[in-house]
Amino acid sequence: MRTCFILTILCCTSIIVSGQKLELKKASPFTAVKWEGEQPIVKFENEWYHFEKLDHFSKKEILDFCKIEYGDNWQKRFSEDLVSVLKGLGYQPNLKVSLQLSKNDISQTRTGTFTFENRQLSLHYNKAVKASKFPQKLSIAEALADLRQFEEILKTRSSYAQLSTFDYKTAIRELGTSIVIKKNEVDINEFTNDLGKIMAQIGDRHSSIKNESFNSIGHNTYNLRLPFGIAPIDGKIVATKENSKIRNYTYFYDSHPNIKSINAIDIETLLNSYNYRDKKAPREAKLSRGSRAIQKYGALLYKNNIQCPDSVIVIFTNEATEKTKTFQLTTDKKGYYSQLIQEHSNFREKVGNGNFNSLSNILDSNIGYINIPEMYHYEDLEGLEDYIENTLRSFLDTKALIIDIRNNPGGSRDILKTFARYIVQPEQSPWIANVAYLRADSTIFGDDESMSGRYLYSYNSEELSDNDRNAIDQFDTDFELQKAFDDSKFSNPFYMVLHNGKQQYRHPVYILVNENSFSAATVFTSAFKSLPNVRIVGETTDGSSGNSIKINLKNSNIRVKISTMLSFQRNGKTLDGNGTVPDINIPADKIQVLDGYDNQLSKLIENIN
Repeated sequence: MRTCFILTILCCTSIIVSGQKLELKKASPFTAVKWEGEQPIVKFENEWYHFEKLDHFSKKEILDFCKIEYGDNWQKRFSEDLVSVLKGLGYQPNLKVSLQLSKNDISQTRTGTFTFENRQLSLHYNKAVKASKFPQKLSIAEALADLRQFEEILKTRSSYAQLSTFDYKTAIRELGTSIVIKKNEVDINEFTNDLGKIMAQIGDRHSSIKNESFNSIGHNTYNLRLPFGIAPIDGKIVATKENSKIRNYTYFYDSHPNIKSINAIDIETLLNSYNYRDKKAPREAKLSRGSRAIQKYGALLYKNNIQCPDSVIVIFTNEATEKTKTFQLTTDKKGYYSQLIQEHSNFREKVGNGNFNSLSNILDSNIGYINIPEMYHYEDLEGLEDYIENTLRSFLDTKALIIDIRNNPGGSRDILKTFARYIVQPEQSPWIANVAYLRADSTIFGDDESMSGRYLYSYNSEELSDNDRNAIDQFDTDFELQKAFDDSKFSNPFYMVLHNGKQQYRHPVYILVNENSFSAATVFTSAFKSLPNVRIVGETTDGSSGNSIKINLKNSNIRVKISTMLSFQRNGKTLDGNGTVPDINIPADKIQVLDGYDNQLSKLIENIN
């Protein structure tokens, strides 16, 4: 019989409920979770306990919700995303919660504290467990079998493999030959990197190759970094150092600000070849993402199956003369961190916790401003849709509207539909915003659920009216794809059609973007480009819209993520590899990069005035 020791001071959940609300989106009261069948065993204050209850939620209530909501990933979500789980149950947890735990059939109530550090320890524990379950080496036969499966995935499921001119079949054959010649077991991490290089050549910006059991802690050189920061300015890669007193940056060497090479590898080679993940990105995104990758020099070399040295020789230049210096690599995080990206992270944190008020305001000269840090699903954030609607209605009489989606990583198209009702004018409605094709060897009749979730519908869909179809017919007379593909391998086109609402914003609209506006954020940008009342401002977006699927290779368990959709802008160009080019180009200049002053927004306001 289980004896229960309930501490009087903690037995009343209301004491906990009235405490400080949890503001972190990613946090846990446990430092690890392991499983006995379907029963969670949690690590709390360095001891293992059977989990029984959290505040007023029983173990059964929480686990049943996880199984229904997350399917096969229910255990992972419980151990890594407990805050989201509780919010899914309609509950906002406090920073401190009442935990009922048991050990040796003795139950006790303890006070747990949600912290980000606890969750990170849980993540590391899960990675270590996963690494122990999967082999780190493959036989030649196993590797070749996975290689054949990889080729079949590209052939039958990938959309961009059909569009790309890259000969992936030859690349796969060459990799297979090199495996056979070595006559050794195949290291899974090296195999992952080799597959990643092939995938990168195809140009699918949503794709990735991942060994999900990889744990960087076990690889000493992986975490080595350059002892200075790296950032792009005016198309050049510069070295920076932080002025901690006033939290800005200066050039590492004022006399020689640019980096020419590292260990005799020129900077363009590092950007274009070594950082192969972003090989097909638009130039602006390649510079930005490449800078961050080069800063993590040990990881960059590791992903190229190259052993990282302890020190590097760096050549700096001012385009006239050069300066050479040797540096010891470090595990300290002394790199460059954009002030605007840090502010953006703060925005996302606040929005994730239901605080929307900081997203919008009226700037000087009566200019409406709204920041959208992520393309959220409305169902995940109660109240956000009403907030955006109310904000746009309050802005109807402003002189101009700025929609800031810089550094927005994408997500859903829900927010796009809301803005469309105000931005699209009656004379432009219905407005064809996006055309897409789904990878399919057989005819698809009617709509597809994965496309409908993106508001993409087939021509004869019940979701489209005769008026919509007339608009599509008119649009198609001038619409021309910039890249040809075998249409027998794809569905008929799906269309995203936007309409005006009851109230329109009748003044100029400026969508502020940068090279980190990705996926659904760049769909948002391209959807409104060419409307007479809209101007895109900033830098070319990172593009991409892929409708991704994930498939694990049989022997290595390497996860292959690929796009199954080709997504085209109104100009006939794919989003992947092209992005959306601004109408008004305002790059992040030296002042913005080093001092953290938002010169892009400032110059846009000057432009409007």
